[in-house]
Amino acid sequence: GVWGEGCVWETCVLPFTGQVNYVLRVNKEMEGVITGEEKRQRGKFEVKHLNQEDKDEGVWIAFYLTHPHRKRRSQMKTGGLRVTQRLLNRLRYSGVVINLEEWDTLDREQKKSMIRRKVLQFTDEKKLNDY
Repeated sequence: GVWGEGCVWETCVLPFTGQVNYVLRVNKEMEGVITGEEKRQRGKFEVKHLNQEDKDEGVWIAFYLTHPHRKRRSQMKTGGLRVTQRLLNRLRYSGVVINLEEWDTLDREQKKSMIRRKVLQFTDEKKLNDY
């Protein structure tokens, strides 16, 4: 991976959506921060809240995968992308959508580049909001 296994947490932030998220925490220098065991030990069906202290330690980015032509019905049952984004923000995560149709056309380096660009966008926003 781009930041290493210890910095990526595979979980369901919003279990009722049925979506698996890949959560990455980065600091202001865009360096991956290892996710502690206390976070990783949370229950499968538990909503993964972050507190203000967690948020102060960096940007928590929850990646979630969607396909523009598949699983549309299940997405609509949970409110769609806008609702998912709003709920992730409420829990103090920055949500990033990965379009699987586009993802499947990329080679390994292009995928890494896409992830870096999306993370950079959120770390830049965090720096601006801190000043």
